[in-house]
Amino acid sequence: MNLKEAILNSDTINDDLVLYARKIDGKLLPSSEVVLMELTEEEMEMNTTDIANQKCPGFSYCMEMFLIKDMMKDIDWLPEKMDADKIVERIIYYIEFDA
Repeated sequence: MNLKEAILNSDTINDDLVLYARKIDGKLLPSSEVVLMELTEEEMEMNTTDIANQKCPGFSYCMEMFLIKDMMKDIDWLPEKMDADKIVERIIYYIEFDA
């Protein structure tokens, strides 16, 4: 699964999963490969980089699925309607610069 697919299909993905993605040339792209992980309570308290290094080397923490779902709902409320590519762009921007 890639990042675009994970974002656009977020409504079908378990809220408790955490999204990690492989950056391409140092950036998250819609085509970035993703891993969805269910973390234990103990792992949720660990540093996200440590989790990535242990469970999915080469991947970076992105965001919890429930937060992506919340963002998708918020985007639906915007007066300006966006196509799928714009939605994915906006969420990736948030993950990289605001999360």
